[in-house]
Amino acid sequence: MKRFLDEQMPSFIETIRGTKDLTTFTEKAERNGALPRVLLFTSKAKTSSLTKFISTEFRRRILLAEVYPTKTNKEIMDKFGITDLPAMVVIRKSEQEGEEGMDEVIRYEGDGYTKNKLLTFFVCTCSQRTLLSS
Repeated sequence: MKRFLDEQMPSFIETIRGTKDLTTFTEKAERNGALPRVLLFTSKAKTSSLTKFISTEFRRRILLAEVYPTKTNKEIMDKFGITDLPAMVVIRKSEQEGEEGMDEVIRYEGDGYTKNKLLTFFVCTCSQRTLLSS
C-alpha cells in the first residue's frame, strides 16, 4: 500500500545530468522570477516521498532538482563542495546590501532529513517574499 501511494504522489522535481542541465535549471528559475533553487545530491535510485512532498508544498516558490553522483555531475559536485551524500544546497539571490542580484549558496547542515527540519530550513533560507506568495 505504501509503495502504491509513494508512486502516486505528484512530483515537481527535475533531474540534473551535467552542467548543461544545471544551466537550463538556472535559466528556468530566472524566467520564473528568480526563484530559489534547491539541489539535492543523492545516491538513492528513487525519489523519496519526503522530497516529493517538499516539491509539491513549495511548488512555484522554489525549484527543486536531484543530482546523482555520476561522471557528468562531478563538476557540479566539486563546484558546491559536495563530498558526502546526501547533501542539499539552496541557491538564492542575495538580499544583503551591495550584493543584490548575486547568487548566495546555503548548504543544509542539519543532522537529519525530516519534514519539520526541512520545512524550517526552507523558511529560514529562502526569501520570505517567495515562500509566502501564492
